[in-house]
Amino acid sequence: MRFEATLAWRYVLTSRGQTGLTVAAVAAAVCLITFINCLLTGVQSRFIRDLIGSMAHISVKMPDPDPKPLEGNEYATTVQKQLQTRTDLQRPAYLETLLHEFPHVQHTASSVGGQAFLIRGVRQFGVTVRGAEPAKQENISGLNDDMVQGRWLSIGPSDIVIGFKLAQDTGVKLGDTVTLISSERVQQRFVVAGIFDTGQVQVDGSTVFMTLRAAQQLFATGTDAKSISIKLDDPWQAGEVSRMIADSLGLKTENWMEEQAQLVNAFAAQNSTRVMISFFSLAASAFGIASVLIVSVFQRSRQIGILKSMGAKDAQILRVFALQGLFISVIGAVVGAVSAYGLLTFLSGFKQVARFGKSDQLFPVILDPKTFAMAMLAAIVATLLASLLPALRAARTNPVEVINEG
Repeated sequence: MRFEATLAWRYVLTSRGQTGLTVAAVAAAVCLITFINCLLTGVQSRFIRDLIGSMAHISVKMPDPDPKPLEGNEYATTVQKQLQTRTDLQRPAYLETLLHEFPHVQHTASSVGGQAFLIRGVRQFGVTVRGAEPAKQENISGLNDDMVQGRWLSIGPSDIVIGFKLAQDTGVKLGDTVTLISSERVQQRFVVAGIFDTGQVQVDGSTVFMTLRAAQQLFATGTDAKSISIKLDDPWQAGEVSRMIADSLGLKTENWMEEQAQLVNAFAAQNSTRVMISFFSLAASAFGIASVLIVSVFQRSRQIGILKSMGAKDAQILRVFALQGLFISVIGAVVGAVSAYGLLTFLSGFKQVARFGKSDQLFPVILDPKTFAMAMLAAIVATLLASLLPALRAARTNPVEVINEG
């Protein structure tokens, strides 16, 4: 094997033009595949973060009541009227314990929410109230990172935090006292303890957060909860986990993948496009390498004939050119990966400044070692497969014919 490796490496070094061309082809394919995958993965992750970063992956609620048929015929059916239905979740703490037994469930938070009016002077503003324990809700929404004034995690039962746009619209400032009137006609006064900016206009312009106990009093739910929010370790498992919870506990579940079905389909199409681009990049690189190696075999046909006349076996000649392809693919893969890493690192350094001095990457990039490894492995395998045809042609060379022709 040492003879084949030595000869293959000599061919790599002596044919600098061909080697440079093939190495560049492999490097370009690896660089392109890695760049596209890291960038698109980063774009998708940021989009998911911005879209559902402050919301639950799954929401658990009481099921909607089903009207029960009493009697009827083929033309009409008498349906029992629902006189009173329970819409709140009893024993929410116990339900949270049960939910943690399902796979991928990372965090849960019981909540009470609804519509209310925020009274500021003589003006009224419609708002959406959400009450939950701050420590638990933080695991769901990460609201503390979005706070621009005041506090969130340490608020009391008489405190609220509001979006910055709502604060602008109402003229409310930190420390001001406002009145909330719920849909249950319960009226309470609260102190504005914090102002947040999530970057989502709808949330920042109409949402009010408070403690769970304060919301239970405002909406007169007692110790019950309206819903339980769930955060998963993998948001893409929301559909499956949601179905498991509904089937097992008989509760109504809603998940972000159903609510954002068009976005999920767009991501699927984007991933398919990414795979196609990667495939055609490898295919183009492989065909180019095969062409160059075929020319290399043709140019070295006389040398091959001499080697075979001196006792070199077909398998040895096959290994020589296969190893040549392997050396080229490894060098090209390393060069391509290093180039992609440098380019991605450079792009990740660009920042964009948002409101309140916040900054974020202009080009969201995720440098995943698995992406680099898979791109390099795919390029090496494709190059090896491309080198098989020239290697087989070299192994089948008739030494008598090529020597006589030379």
